[in-house]
Amino acid sequence: MVYQTEETRRKILAVAETMFVDKGFFGTQMKDVAAAVGISRNSLYRYFHDKGDLGYAVLATVYTRVKRHLEQALRDAQAHTALNGRERLARFLETGFQSRELRAELTFMAEFDSYFSGDRIPADFRSHAGGSIPLSGLSMISDLVVAGVEDGSIRRDISPQELLPMLVYSLKTLQQYVLLRGTALVDLSPGDEERLLPNLLTVLVDGLKPVQPD
Repeated sequence: MVYQTEETRRKILAVAETMFVDKGFFGTQMKDVAAAVGISRNSLYRYFHDKGDLGYAVLATVYTRVKRHLEQALRDAQAHTALNGRERLARFLETGFQSRELRAELTFMAEFDSYFSGDRIPADFRSHAGGSIPLSGLSMISDLVVAGVEDGSIRRDISPQELLPMLVYSLKTLQQYVLLRGTALVDLSPGDEERLLPNLLTVLVDGLKPVQPD
């Protein structure tokens, strides 16, 4: 009988996350993870059925760390009571989505999303990936958006339920594109990629301002 241990499982997750970030999700094979951990490939498959199963497990640990960071960013934004809802939202998005401390975690999520796209999206993807998220970014900022609508600093013609995914997915998509391509982005001068996300955030936050009547 082969026994699984929590220590080995944690080691597998740590090694796999590093490899997914350094070599990419496509470039990392289960045999490579097994070799790096120091176990046989058969032993690795006793812990995780395939690379997708391993990826989901790593995603859960990554989201746990990201959640802690976002919760702190949210507390910091809410503490600035002199700011209106839109300004507090902008502060949260800036500190929560542009942190260099989370570069490895954000790179893993970019690799994960790139791999699980198109025909590679399994039928149970939402239940597996969604179940790994302790508290989504959407639910975190809903109170800030509602507060901005109520105090008049955020436009009312688009519902908060529609604004939330627009904000988060716009930032997330560009962020992941920059992380995966970096200086290889075409039609940009050297260093331009570093300004893409801050500039997008400025445009998005400005676009939240109430619409003035003609």
